[in-house]
Amino acid sequence: QYDRFEASSDYSSFYGDAQKVDSIAKVFPVFFILVAALVCLTTMTRMVEEQRTQIGTYKALGYSGARIAGKYLFYAATAASAGSCIGVVVGLQIFPKIIYSCYNILYNIPDIDTPFKPVYMVLCLVVSVICTCSAVLYACIKELKSQPSQLMRPKPPQNGRRVLLERVNLIWNRLDFLAKVTVRNLLRYKKRFFMTIVGVAGCT
Repeated sequence: QYDRFEASSDYSSFYGDAQKVDSIAKVFPVFFILVAALVCLTTMTRMVEEQRTQIGTYKALGYSGARIAGKYLFYAATAASAGSCIGVVVGLQIFPKIIYSCYNILYNIPDIDTPFKPVYMVLCLVVSVICTCSAVLYACIKELKSQPSQLMRPKPPQNGRRVLLERVNLIWNRLDFLAKVTVRNLLRYKKRFFMTIVGVAGCT
């Protein structure tokens, strides 16, 4: 008397492939979460900075800092919740069926069953809301420390700094203008720099 793994090579081969995919699936989410957190931090910080004039107007009209921050927190929480719900539906229902259909070309195996797992949805929702709202709260606290008169004026540009690569004349002098601007921007804006590194590392 044999079980399905001993009687059919399809099942044993598919089980081995499934173990490999499972190992990969333990690593990918870490990179995706890091990239998503960096994207949220950059996007939400920029959104708050671009509306500093509006924030200054609210402060001048007498609105409290908590009420001003609450507006942006509500927006961030709504966007994070919607993104989590869409991601869970796509990740738990659509992607598994696509991957399984590719393996179905190689193996003679029955159709897949993809049950909905609310625990995953809740965990994703909590993590995404915390990351997004933390970025908004950090940006709001940073802006709300300024006086209304300062907020209603355009933000002064950062002081230009020499980057480390400029000291290496052999390399720096060979770069064209666009390459020099790119290097300076990467090293001036740390969040974008690390977002690029983590994104490229994850894709690689």
